[in-house]
Amino acid sequence: MSDEAKPTLLEAVESGDVLEMLLAQRRLIAESLSSAAENTRPQFNNELNKLHGLIAAEQARRDAAAEEAGEGGSGEAVDEAFDPAAI
Repeated sequence: MSDEAKPTLLEAVESGDVLEMLLAQRRLIAESLSSAAENTRPQFNNELNKLHGLIAAEQARRDAAAEEAGEGGSGEAVDEAFDPAAI
C-alpha cells in the first residue's frame, strides 16, 4: 500500500476527478463491509462489484485518452518536414 495520502470522498468530489471519487467510494464501502451487519453485507458486496467495473472502465478511458494524446491525439494533422527528394 502506498504512503501517499488518499483523498476523502468529499475531497474527491470537490476535485471533480471521477476516478478519485470512485476509489474513495470503494474505500468507504470496503471499510464499512468489515463491520457491517450480516443482513447488509450482500448489498455492500454488490456495490463493491459495481464500483470495480466503473473503476476499470474509467481507467480504460483514461488509458485510451493518454494513448491518443501520445500519438498526437489533439485531433489536428501533424505535417512532416517537406523532402524535395521524395518527388
